[in-house]
Amino acid sequence: MSRLLKRSLMWTAIVVVTAAALSLLSGPGMAEDKAAKTESAAPAIDSALKSEMKSSIDRGIRFLRQQQAENGRWQIQGHDDPGTTALALTAMFLSPRAYTLDDGPFVRRPMEYLLSLVKENGGIYERGIANYVTCVSLMALEASGETQYAPVIEKARKFLITLQSDEGEGYRPSDKFYGGAGYGGDERPDLSNMSFWLEGVRGGVSEESDAVKKALVFLNRCQNHSETNKEVWKDPRTNREYVSGNDGGSAYYPGNSPAGYDEIEGGKLVPRSYGSMTYALLKCYLFAGLDPEDERVQAALGWISKNFGFEHNPGFDLEKDATAGHQGLYYYYYTAAKALDLLGKETIVDGDGVPRQWRQELARKLLSLQREDGSWINEVNERWWEGEPLIATCYALLALEICYP
Repeated sequence: MSRLLKRSLMWTAIVVVTAAALSLLSGPGMAEDKAAKTESAAPAIDSALKSEMKSSIDRGIRFLRQQQAENGRWQIQGHDDPGTTALALTAMFLSPRAYTLDDGPFVRRPMEYLLSLVKENGGIYERGIANYVTCVSLMALEASGETQYAPVIEKARKFLITLQSDEGEGYRPSDKFYGGAGYGGDERPDLSNMSFWLEGVRGGVSEESDAVKKALVFLNRCQNHSETNKEVWKDPRTNREYVSGNDGGSAYYPGNSPAGYDEIEGGKLVPRSYGSMTYALLKCYLFAGLDPEDERVQAALGWISKNFGFEHNPGFDLEKDATAGHQGLYYYYYTAAKALDLLGKETIVDGDGVPRQWRQELARKLLSLQREDGSWINEVNERWWEGEPLIATCYALLALEICYP
């Protein structure tokens, strides 16, 4: 089991000490144990590459420190940004140097900022996007290893449950967004936010809970797997129908894909699967407690194997737009690393039958993209804020730290 998973499981054991702990033993945490049994080989990182990775992470952390405002926060376009602050802080905690609050104000002040945002309802956010900010703040709180934050974490998890799109918000099981989670305002649910949400609540619910069962309804509807997704969605504006494909990958949300659509018989449209969302789906399924041998997990792995690689975010039409595959590239790297680490497989057999050591490949790719000042940036496609070096650097560091043995 990886260093990050061990740390996560250790923290869960500290936080959940009563009935919640018993729920966790039969819940999402079990997916990590089940997945880890699928392969026990050590990560394929030799000492030379490990040294390069450590140096790269140090340079990336140094860049983050240089960008830190005097108040200890990280800013986007001149404004304090709690989401970016939480990601940067998490990268510090999970680095090989394992920074702690005792290391100084550059760690203590951003944590104090996040704690100042805690609301009476348990949420951790400043104004909007309550789900996303609470989730990434939870990542930072858990990664700190500080037991003093246990009450804050427990209350934040309960808050996240209230954000799920279910009967409490007037959703019906027949609604395509039922069971999902969005940014946390009035925005519609999507698989990216859902993956953060499930990671956030995983320690407080079991796989038999209503919240997880509802989440699986939404997840199934995102996947192009016709055996378990037989929904048909009609766009009232165009009267076009959207249906599931059967390649095992995933769209952004039911009936929607930034990668485009394929038209099939009868004029129906299939939202194309693409890399970052397929890995997000895999991560969600494992956090929801599905066995790695479940047909939905295997279908997602089939798409991943067929499209494996880190040159671009696969699934986009590169012939139509050569830059399309660089959309969300660093988020893709981070989500792929998170999902594969959780799965416990060190080798992925690609579409040509070639075994690929994903940690090594991803680590070398990230090393090749780092700039002289220690940062990363998406220079090809700035969509989804990856033109901001702070955001791209946080995703790159978190991915590299997962790869680090």
